[in-house]
Amino acid sequence: MRRLFAPNLSFRSVALAAAMLATTATTLLCGNSLSAQEALAPAPSGSTDAAATTEPVVIVTLGSVNQLTQDFNYLSGALGQPQFGGMFAMMAGTFTQGVDTSQPVGVLVPLVDGTPEPIALVPTADVKTVLKRLEAQTGPADELDDGTLVVAVGANTIFIRQVGNWAVLARNRSVLDQAPADPSAVISQMGSDYDLAVRLDMQQIPPPILDALIAQLRQGFDQAMARQEGEDAEAAREYAQNSMAQLEQVISQTDDLMIGIDIDATGRRIVIDGSFTAIPGTKLAQIYAGQKPIPSAYATVVRDDAAAYIHAAASVSQETVKQARGSIKGAVEMAGKALGQSDELSESEVGEVTEVINRIADLILESYEEGKLDAGALLLTDAGSMKFAFGSFVSDGAEAASIVKDIANKLQGHQDAPRFEFDRDTYRGVTMHLIEADVPADEDEVRKVFGETVRVHIGTGEKSVYVALGDQSVDLMKEMIDGAATPVAAGDDLARIELNLMPILQYAQSVESNDAIASMIDALSRADDAGTLRIVSKAIDNGQRSRIVLGDGLLRAIGGAVREAQMKKMQQNNGQF
Repeated sequence: MRRLFAPNLSFRSVALAAAMLATTATTLLCGNSLSAQEALAPAPSGSTDAAATTEPVVIVTLGSVNQLTQDFNYLSGALGQPQFGGMFAMMAGTFTQGVDTSQPVGVLVPLVDGTPEPIALVPTADVKTVLKRLEAQTGPADELDDGTLVVAVGANTIFIRQVGNWAVLARNRSVLDQAPADPSAVISQMGSDYDLAVRLDMQQIPPPILDALIAQLRQGFDQAMARQEGEDAEAAREYAQNSMAQLEQVISQTDDLMIGIDIDATGRRIVIDGSFTAIPGTKLAQIYAGQKPIPSAYATVVRDDAAAYIHAAASVSQETVKQARGSIKGAVEMAGKALGQSDELSESEVGEVTEVINRIADLILESYEEGKLDAGALLLTDAGSMKFAFGSFVSDGAEAASIVKDIANKLQGHQDAPRFEFDRDTYRGVTMHLIEADVPADEDEVRKVFGETVRVHIGTGEKSVYVALGDQSVDLMKEMIDGAATPVAAGDDLARIELNLMPILQYAQSVESNDAIASMIDALSRADDAGTLRIVSKAIDNGQRSRIVLGDGLLRAIGGAVREAQMKKMQQNNGQF
């Protein structure tokens, strides 16, 4: 999703940078923000084993046993594999005796003298009873003068202390003193919201560690680039150099990164939340600060009867444009070099294709430079019918039409080239064009969808471009053009993607019957939704928040496909005997 707004700085790049940082800091992970985070207590005076500890760099929570059992039972049932839920419940009951199964488990990772020192928080009012039951694995626990318990787990020594209704575990005895007086105040919110949640607070990491990470990444980058050979080596180096610079920016300017995963048995869905914030005042923060929802000319694609839609409407900062320019330039150069190595194209044809790619890239950048992104795509299906239309803001619709006409001129005389008809008609100021191509006789499945000829309609307005797939989609494209005349006021979404599996499966089954699809449709018919996958991104201060929702129907459809595959495998195995 992030790529829609800053092609050079995707949310995936941010997560990748954080993941590498976490690995370097000895398996530091990233997690959710706390609504009531309690600072770690200061080290007692005279402590020499551990220096004073700041707030955790990393907080990790695992939902309560009761919560996890309920959620895994739902998930395994939805996927048609209920035995796995039963296995989880049995194992949980075996290994959690003496643990409060209504409370989450947490791990805090502060840095002590620059070294990560994990502190585990386990809900139990009597840790000695728990350890007694684990003696077969750990051996008996030793008790020190102050009541601290010590157990050996493999080559590691673990120190354990009872703190109220919680057991605190650490590998360094004095680190136990840094545990919060009330662990539930730190982890209960995360633990109840998600089955698994992690948060990385980059600002708690000392600059020397960040500098060391960047230096390590840079060294690896330089070594990889030194091995690049061939004609495209220089373009690859330039593109990679730009990506490395962006990665360094993410590492040095990230403030907070989180991810939370919840199997929601009550809501009958899976939710994955993620958020990212940059340090206020940095260039990275400027990129996100310039990203706000705007009124959209293409909001009509968001509709309840859609098989799928994509909608994005957001402002674009000049800092984003600046960085996108370098990324797109490098990508275009690499594409040109790759085309030059193709045996399918002559030297002149490579030049022609590269010229078209450059013009498209320039149009994209010029559209970004106008400070906004506004686009929408809509797919409607039912038995025997499919409609698809797309619309987008562009800085120069005439240039978009000129690019298509240039492509048509370059393809003249080529065997099996598509046919072009330009300026066929106009509708509300949008000029209509047509591209059609014959479908080969041996492409049976394609012919079942499009017939003997694929017809693609293109509309170009002063500041817009539209595409409709097939004659049956022209009316849908015209509806989009009508809607563009009255932009819809901005909501709080930057972008939204939704897919509903049921109408797509019904259409696919009407085109060609398939047992796996029939099984998925049968499973979906008993679900609470139409097999929904939804992705939503919203702007937050100096950052972005995204949510992915996998609906009950989607899970059950997957389960239906799995059962069908298992049944076929059993039939094949039985046939061998």
